[in-house]
Amino acid sequence: MKKYIQSMMAFAAIVSFASCSSEDNNTTIENESATKVMTFTATQEGDEQSTRAAISSTESKVINWQEGDQISIFDGKTNNQFTLKNGAGTKSATFQGNAATAAKYTAVYPYQSEASYDTSNGKVTGITLKATQNATDNSFDKEAALMIAEGDNTTLTFKNVVGYVKVTPKFACSKIVLQAAGESEYLAGMCTLSYGDGKPSITFTSEQSTSITLSGNITANTAYYIAVPAVTLTAGWSISFTDNTGNVYTRTGSNSITFKRNIVINLGEFSRTDNNLKLTLTQNGIVPADKQVDMGVFEINGKNYRLIFAKSNLTKDGLAASESDYGDYFAWGATEPWYTSYSGENFQGWKPEHSSGYASGTAPAFSPEYTSEKDFEMSDDPARKILGCDWQIPTKAIWYAFVNNSSSKSWDSDRKGYTFTNNSQTLFLPAAGYVRAKYFNDYGSQGRYWSGTAYSSSYAYRLSFSDGKLKVSDIARSYGCSVRPVRLIPVD
Repeated sequence: MKKYIQSMMAFAAIVSFASCSSEDNNTTIENESATKVMTFTATQEGDEQSTRAAISSTESKVINWQEGDQISIFDGKTNNQFTLKNGAGTKSATFQGNAATAAKYTAVYPYQSEASYDTSNGKVTGITLKATQNATDNSFDKEAALMIAEGDNTTLTFKNVVGYVKVTPKFACSKIVLQAAGESEYLAGMCTLSYGDGKPSITFTSEQSTSITLSGNITANTAYYIAVPAVTLTAGWSISFTDNTGNVYTRTGSNSITFKRNIVINLGEFSRTDNNLKLTLTQNGIVPADKQVDMGVFEINGKNYRLIFAKSNLTKDGLAASESDYGDYFAWGATEPWYTSYSGENFQGWKPEHSSGYASGTAPAFSPEYTSEKDFEMSDDPARKILGCDWQIPTKAIWYAFVNNSSSKSWDSDRKGYTFTNNSQTLFLPAAGYVRAKYFNDYGSQGRYWSGTAYSSSYAYRLSFSDGKLKVSDIARSYGCSVRPVRLIPVD
């Protein structure tokens, strides 16, 4: 009997221990249920596009979920990071992460760590719509493709917060900029998202930007999409394209434009030669816009180039103050004058190593030597050396094309120089004469402008003109002649 009682007491102890262990275990599970591993199914509104790049011009936008995609899921308390588990390559996928059980969930794509959920109004704050977006061929920057979802279970249907602007440049670009004309009409920045009554909206809060820049390797004849908020730009807008040489082409819209959520506005194709796409001559090197002139498109060596000339002659420090100033004089291949300064016919001293002036044998020697019909290396070009960027001396081929194909050209007897007109623009070259040895010759009656092309081992081509004469011919490299810089912009 005694043994029976002891056995029963031991059994009771075991049951009690098991019961306590079970109870403790249940308690642990209940505590962990505050945040536990969950799986959400994420679908999207819209059409049946099968790839991220397949975007129609007027319908709603659907992106296929991709490996590594992440979303923010708010359980009413915290911003939880969920990562795609299954469904890459489709518009319906599952995301897995840790969250608390809640009566309602709000989710945002893409995941943004600084975002938070305001329980007082049901809005998501701390979201950023990117002011600089990555250019993606035939598609958009997925990090700018803001979407929001709400639901009372683990199935969430995402709706687009943004719309898209589609552009197709016909030339390669380094960036595209969409700009609102109004100072307080914002296109990007920190914002708040609201799901509303199934109609998502966006409100900017800080760090606002009136422009969006699309940057990257933007190729010719390819469509690109810019993610934009649903706003109306009442004061107008502009879109500019910076090509790979630094030139900026801009189209301006003076009328208001409305961007709508879930809709693409196709602004069309853009070519350098379009009447509605204007070249904006921006600062290039040390040359401001008002010191450049677009003389139009010319065929050079079988290819088309737009010739952007400097409006005045080259000096040792940059450009002459006005288009009628003579500028400095350079031997062929020299990147600086042989004198210290001059005024009119009076030279204020010669550099010690050039005491004979622009005499025979004073032109720079090169190894290997520039011989017949060889163009300058850019390191020997004074325009490139002094102005930087893509400035250069016109080659023989450039001068030939310019002289033979400008719409009009004539001697200007009043200003003493030659005037060229093309592309509704005028270029004036003053008759600055030339320097031989120490003597200043023919200023006011003749002009001698270097080309960057050798004629022989001791001669080079130059543009020569006077009243009644205009030609491209050769002259000794030692002469001091004028330089008129030019930029070449390839035209598709």
